[in-house]
Amino acid sequence: MKNSVSSRLTERTAAEVARTIYEPPMQGFDAPALERMCALNEAHAAMLAARGLIPADCARDILRGIAQIRAEGPAAIDLDPQFEDSYFAFENRLGQVAGKAVAGWLHVGRSRNDIGSTLDRMAARETCLALLAAMEEARRACLAAAGRHVLTVMPGYTHLQPAQPITFGYYLANVARGMEREHERLAAVLDRLDACPLGSAALAGTSFAINRDETADLLGFAGPAAPGLDAVASRDFVTELLWAVTSAQVLFSRVAQDLYVFTTWEFGALTFPDRVAGTSSIMPQKKNMLPLEYFRAEAGRSIGALAGALAAVKGSNYSIGLDSVREGVADAWPAFARFEAGLSLLRLIFETATPDAEKLLARCKANFSTATDLADGLVRDFGISFRDAHHVVGRAVQMVLAAGGGAEELTVAVLNEAAEAEIGRSFDLPEERLRRWMDPVEAVRARTVPGGTAPEVVSALLAEMEARLAADAGLRTRRSAALEAASERLASRVAELTA
Repeated sequence: MKNSVSSRLTERTAAEVARTIYEPPMQGFDAPALERMCALNEAHAAMLAARGLIPADCARDILRGIAQIRAEGPAAIDLDPQFEDSYFAFENRLGQVAGKAVAGWLHVGRSRNDIGSTLDRMAARETCLALLAAMEEARRACLAAAGRHVLTVMPGYTHLQPAQPITFGYYLANVARGMEREHERLAAVLDRLDACPLGSAALAGTSFAINRDETADLLGFAGPAAPGLDAVASRDFVTELLWAVTSAQVLFSRVAQDLYVFTTWEFGALTFPDRVAGTSSIMPQKKNMLPLEYFRAEAGRSIGALAGALAAVKGSNYSIGLDSVREGVADAWPAFARFEAGLSLLRLIFETATPDAEKLLARCKANFSTATDLADGLVRDFGISFRDAHHVVGRAVQMVLAAGGGAEELTVAVLNEAAEAEIGRSFDLPEERLRRWMDPVEAVRARTVPGGTAPEVVSALLAEMEARLAADAGLRTRRSAALEAASERLASRVAELTA
């Protein structure tokens, strides 16, 4: 039987080839994919007509055929893998609707290579805008939660050991700053993919006098991608977007790990509503924080997709090949979809996380996390070096721990005993001042330097980040509006040609 797409091949594509290579990607030809295909073909047909490269009546019939296919939806297209890909399947349907002789004119001045690259850029653009919008919602929820908990004192940890008092709001402000950078990485990908490969043809451009600026404009791109080989053979915008997604997933995994530990029975510092948890089939008492486990797993899956894509593309030639432009990056698209879904889950986590403020404050008072403040006080009030103060307080802490006590058992008497042993002197220190230095609330308030924990500093930082979020959302909205305007220009041009 004759090959479905080429007279060069004398045999029908083997079932094994069709089933393994062609069928899987064609199964993903859904309504958004159809809309991208229709828009691309409309822009190319309109440009060809404007340049006089195809007859006006031919352009009219092609555009009317595309309108019919759009109205029919993806189900009307025969996605037989013998067609190799969705473009040939679309062309086959257009030939059925408009006539093969007419449909064949649409391929003047282009190739499947530039079509595929353009469709991928259009898909990546849509994906990027959707991810940015979802990220903004998660950032907004994080900032709101931070604002609610600016005064909720808790231990800050290094090496998962109590370090210094912070607030839960301060912790979340740091998370929000990280999310701001991840948003910036995603937006940068959108800037770099904003060029249209259509008209690059197979790799070397075309001898037809096409207008690439026109097709780029009608499809909402800033301009044509050039030169042609790079335009069709590179999918670094996919791997870069996957890197940006993976970077964000790693951040979310680390935050989820913190929250996961805080929710354990042993920590008991953080709770979530029952609707944000799972349970056990055998143990009636269980409340499992599955959403937090999800983020730890997703980071690993995203890392795997990125490593796989880079490894596949690494071994390819700098030209068109399945490994470089399709199979090699195939796992990226599901990773993007999972990331978008996960962002709504992250928003829910920020909205519902409830710290046990009383327990957290009590732990700060008992766990020596204000020891640095005690050392700072000795430096300020008694003129000793910080290293001497560090040794004195360290010995005092060790003495209290050896006696089975907590931070409240670190008295002036204990401190002076440690000081005599370490530096050969004692301090005329009122007990009340010692207690003030070791008060976690005072420790938080004392850090008024930029980036510190003082409530007024954190509140100012949150206001700054909220303004940045508004600016980011505004830029994304304008980008989306520009695409809508391009779509309207294309629709107007099509209407003129089909009237």
